[in-house]
Amino acid sequence: MLYFIGLGLNPKSLTIEALEILRRVETVYIDRYTSIIPRFDPSIIKRYCSGCRIVFADRNMFEGYGVKNIVDEASARDVAILVPGDPFIATTHEIIRLEALKKGVGVKVVHNASIYSAAASATGLQAYRFGKTVTLVYPDAFKPYSVLETIRGNLDRRLHTLVLLDIRVDEERFMSIDEAVEILRELDEEDSLSSVLGVGLARVGSDEEVIHADLLYDLGRYTYPPPPHSIIVVADPHPVELESLYYVCGLPRGLFEEFSRGEMNLGSSLVVS
Repeated sequence: MLYFIGLGLNPKSLTIEALEILRRVETVYIDRYTSIIPRFDPSIIKRYCSGCRIVFADRNMFEGYGVKNIVDEASARDVAILVPGDPFIATTHEIIRLEALKKGVGVKVVHNASIYSAAASATGLQAYRFGKTVTLVYPDAFKPYSVLETIRGNLDRRLHTLVLLDIRVDEERFMSIDEAVEILRELDEEDSLSSVLGVGLARVGSDEEVIHADLLYDLGRYTYPPPPHSIIVVADPHPVELESLYYVCGLPRGLFEEFSRGEMNLGSSLVVS
């Protein structure tokens, strides 16, 4: 049997179901490259996997011949793959699941929270108002203008954009919010996003969570804990969303009042004391 277990957003968020499975598997592969789990302590896993084999897996173990090795092993014994967030929100491990199913190996998925759902929950922005998600990569080989095009397209449809930031574990390189803001500013040659609201999210779901709302290009002026970081580009906030940005995310009062005046026709009932 092959288990895909979501680690969630912090080491404490493993579910009871996940812990029960970990007690009976013989091998645990811990994904250490698709994302970062803040302050991840392997002893948490060892505590529940008494006597099992623990493997810290890099990209090579989950690609090519490594896929065959894992599937072959899971055909003979119980194997678990621990994945940051929710296992298949990003499709990195889908080829392993498909290969297992093709070979007749049983597959079980244990879900958990991911930044896709937590971004809306943590900020108060309405989940159904999010458009296409994008990943902003370092502009080493090319300038990622497609990210800007997606953001603009979402804004045209009054949809928020979740911008995931580049993570390169092999290089120990993790994009921060201030780096992302500068890259976006350089891409935005027409300065079309200078008056757009944004939210900077750092270590969401952990004890070190920090969230700031401001103009998109001003997000870099705040202090954040180390990555993982992400950004939300906010599209024409509904009055209730605007209240959440102010009270939950710390949107500066002046901006809150300015955007409130622009939305007066929507009937916001908020009174700021």
